[in-house]
Amino acid sequence: MGCFREFCCGLIRVVRWIPVVFVSSVIVWASYAYLYELCFVHLFIERSAPVKAGLYAVFFVILMFLFVTSYARTIFTPVGMPPRKFYFTRECLDEIKAATDETAVQMIINRFVHLQGIPVRNRNYDGGFRYCNKCHCVKPDRAHHCSVCGHCVLKFDHHCPWVNTCVNFYNYKFFILFLGYGFVLCCFGMATNLETVINFFDMSPTKTLASIQLGILFLLSAVFSISLAALFFYHLYLIARNRTTFESFRAPLLENGREDKHFFNLGIRRNYREIFGPSLLHWFLPTYSSLGEGCVYPERSQREVFPVSWSSNSVVSRRSTEAVVLNSKVELASAETLNGHVV
Repeated sequence: MGCFREFCCGLIRVVRWIPVVFVSSVIVWASYAYLYELCFVHLFIERSAPVKAGLYAVFFVILMFLFVTSYARTIFTPVGMPPRKFYFTRECLDEIKAATDETAVQMIINRFVHLQGIPVRNRNYDGGFRYCNKCHCVKPDRAHHCSVCGHCVLKFDHHCPWVNTCVNFYNYKFFILFLGYGFVLCCFGMATNLETVINFFDMSPTKTLASIQLGILFLLSAVFSISLAALFFYHLYLIARNRTTFESFRAPLLENGREDKHFFNLGIRRNYREIFGPSLLHWFLPTYSSLGEGCVYPERSQREVFPVSWSSNSVVSRRSTEAVVLNSKVELASAETLNGHVV
């Protein structure tokens, strides 16, 4: 029984790579059809236009390199998991297993969170801390358990079958670049291949295998450009609002039990810097430049008062400072009230 289960799990893991193999095969064939059939055979040999063929080939190779690199980094960047301190200790886990109801569990988790100094703002619907029964950990803000990957994922956006991994905190920038460069590449291919397609539908010339391939390339570019554009511009909208795909359907819950879909919204400029980094040069390169560590995020309520802080320790100290200031104000108000009564 155990061997059969392992065989089925292995088979499922292999099947999950089919979409990636399909996309990779389309990339290889499209590169051959464009560079050889269009640029070399059609433009360079038949039309005697070496400059045009060279320019088309150079721009295509650059866009294809950026597209493939972004795609590969989306796939092979390790999925972000919660740090070690978010996982329950053996003693805490034994207490949770021995607890008789959810109230007792929440008391144990509450003690664990405060002892470990874990900075979390998101809550469950009942107001308790979010935790994962399968991973045995407290969920960091914006993290969720992925049933396909089998563990909790930092800043979980969605599990994408076309990259066979979760779109999460560490590969989100690469995913956006993959969509963007794919869309631009498809538009470039359609624009430069349009003349050949027009000739393809002309009844006078003889249809050849090359012209048929270029016609198919144009149709595939049109289809993929539509789907890529829809995803690309939708995620640009999500970045502008600082939301994940998951949060667009289920807004984060806070300590007071209210939903706030704008809780992490810092403004368009800072939202984009959070994903692509502070340097504009790095925005368009498939290199990691996102800000933060995936567990703590600046809040909308603090965007004008406090600078962006990306360290969990700094956020804890900041909230402690806020508490001290609040207590001071309360003590001052009490003293003023007392003096008023004395007078």
